[in-house]
Amino acid sequence: MIQQFIEGIEYTEIPVSDLDQAIDWYCNKLGAKLGFRNDELAYVDFTIGPSLFLVKTNDQTTSTFLVNGKDHYTIGFRVKDIEGFYNYLLELGTEVGKIMDEGNIGKFFTFYDPFRNMFDVHQPAQ
Repeated sequence: MIQQFIEGIEYTEIPVSDLDQAIDWYCNKLGAKLGFRNDELAYVDFTIGPSLFLVKTNDQTTSTFLVNGKDHYTIGFRVKDIEGFYNYLLELGTEVGKIMDEGNIGKFFTFYDPFRNMFDVHQPAQ
């Protein structure tokens, strides 16, 4: 029998080039709460899920990776009003993909933050 040491995922980290802009985006635009900040990083929390650490870097990098040559997200957000959130992101000038309805799984779309980190958004089927 394998001894279980890991209890769960506590946080994830993404790169950002401007910490002040990142805190503004995640807190004032997406509704996260700032938990901590110093000169090199900050973390924010949403209502559910692990903390999101915003790590300042001067490197040209993102948390997005490629699958068959196409961008793929590393983090998915759960929402209750996918159309409302989609339209809100459009108003902010955010790059978003189209909403896909997967029937009994729910609806999905992807978007990029100002630092080109890609995210998935999911609204479970009712």
